[in-house]
Amino acid sequence: MKGRRRACLVLAMLAAGAAVWVGRAPRFAHARPGYPMVDLTGTVARAEAGTPDYDLLFAQTGLGSSAVDALLEEGRGRELLDFQARYFAPCDWQAVKGAAVVRLEVTEGGFEFAPLEKGDILLTPSSRCGGWRNGHAALVVDAEEGLVLEAYSLGCPSQLSSLSTWQDKAAVAVLRLKGASEERRAAVADWAREHLLGLPYGLFSGLAWLGETSDPPATQCAHLVWCAYVAFGYDIDGGGGWPVTPRDISLSPLLETVQVYGLPQGQRWPS
Repeated sequence: MKGRRRACLVLAMLAAGAAVWVGRAPRFAHARPGYPMVDLTGTVARAEAGTPDYDLLFAQTGLGSSAVDALLEEGRGRELLDFQARYFAPCDWQAVKGAAVVRLEVTEGGFEFAPLEKGDILLTPSSRCGGWRNGHAALVVDAEEGLVLEAYSLGCPSQLSSLSTWQDKAAVAVLRLKGASEERRAAVADWAREHLLGLPYGLFSGLAWLGETSDPPATQCAHLVWCAYVAFGYDIDGGGGWPVTPRDISLSPLLETVQVYGLPQGQRWPS
């Protein structure tokens, strides 16, 4: 009898733990800035005149210095005010069913990307299985056409998708390799499109293929992005170990932040 009671107690504790684990995930779905929205009119005017305040603009728009510079170079400085409005706007997100037991956190209004370049990395924590935010990752392979390469889910080979499929995420980060030329990053994207397109989804990808330069037999979302860069000598797995995850990539010191949306205090990943 005591053994049965003990077993019931253990099961109850496990059930309670599972309930907490499942219940804690939604609170990270989307985070608005925890500080006031300020008038950026003068800041934008100074930026257009060649003296941008990158720290203030990042805090108010979620745009890193490279994104701000790109908008200014294209004569789109006034759009910084629009990015600010979207960054602070309420997000009416909802959880919808994804593949298998995955839940996706999406919005209807969406948001706008800053100017992207080939080789940019897209990350989102807006994919979860219970309390585990597995997230998702993709690689921009054609910025002009708005195409990304991604390994979406079990049963689906890696594929080209429209950038528009990322605009309904409740939270997104755009990262870029530091200190590398645009041509170098474009070469990474071109290599990925040639070598990593059409691969079967492999949940355990990376276990047997550790840094080799030959083509991997299978891939998953973060592994695909990591493979593209490690083929050129850049190990962007900031977490180390196996498997490489979207969160691991977010931790990489080799990457700079181009844009964030819906993440707490401008972070790349919810803590």
